[in-house]
Amino acid sequence: MFVGTNRIKIKKGYGNELEELFRSRGEVAREPGFVDFELWRQEGDSEHEEYLVVSRWESEEHHNQWLRSDSFKQAHSGPPTDYIMGHGEFSSYQIRLAYQAEK
Repeated sequence: MFVGTNRIKIKKGYGNELEELFRSRGEVAREPGFVDFELWRQEGDSEHEEYLVVSRWESEEHHNQWLRSDSFKQAHSGPPTDYIMGHGEFSSYQIRLAYQAEK
């Protein structure tokens, strides 16, 4: 499984706007190879707010196909938001080991 993350810093007080932005852009869920998506908010008292966008894919190739898709272009179009500070920091991972709660 392939995991892509994007660390985003935003101006303090704009968390709800960022969350709503991602809530309104769920088209990625229809992409081939998509597994799931999470938006994590970092706890703490900083001069800015920080979020981590986490998406899981069946493979890196599925993720790359999404990056080239019309869905991706549409989700990342429109006027820029003035509360996002700079560019996000993208990282990618291959899951090597995972555990789940025993039932």
